[in-house]
Amino acid sequence: MLTAWADESGSRPDLDPGAYLLAATLCDNDDVAEMRKTLDALRIGETKLHWHGSSAERRVELVAAVAGLPVTGFVVVHVDKDADDRRHRRKCMEFLLPHLALMPCSTITFESRGQLDASDLDMLQKLRSRKVVEATVRIEHSIGRHEPALWAADIVCGAVVQARIGNRTYLDMLGSAVELHTI
Repeated sequence: MLTAWADESGSRPDLDPGAYLLAATLCDNDDVAEMRKTLDALRIGETKLHWHGSSAERRVELVAAVAGLPVTGFVVVHVDKDADDRRHRRKCMEFLLPHLALMPCSTITFESRGQLDASDLDMLQKLRSRKVVEATVRIEHSIGRHEPALWAADIVCGAVVQARIGNRTYLDMLGSAVELHTI
């Protein structure tokens, strides 16, 4: 069975207006410990790995680490200049969750956004009531600095943002391991 780790990102509003990304990295349950260990080892005095603020050289190192893991990425990009983050996220989840469920992936862990986590659970319940996802699909939330597996999704988000604004270097390093959908 697969498990997924998800993170969100806005794009660069000056170069890619109205774009919002929700990325999931998927791996077999048996590979989660390896992913955590690999990513945690890359932390250099940081509370967590984070794409934003990393140098180009550091980003190459981060992407290379993710490319070497037994993971695949599934990224949904919602583009709507008039949408707020809540609408962007809901639209991405409407697309992402049914696709992950079919893979089959039973647990998706999102980086916690505090009180906003409840809206993710509400979205899952709406998809269940419409019979779009099975009752076996679960959403969990974890604090980013406590869960290294979430960092892979952040890195994939960063690589996709860079590709959307003209720098494909990082996404090309990930190769066919990333499936990209624009809605």
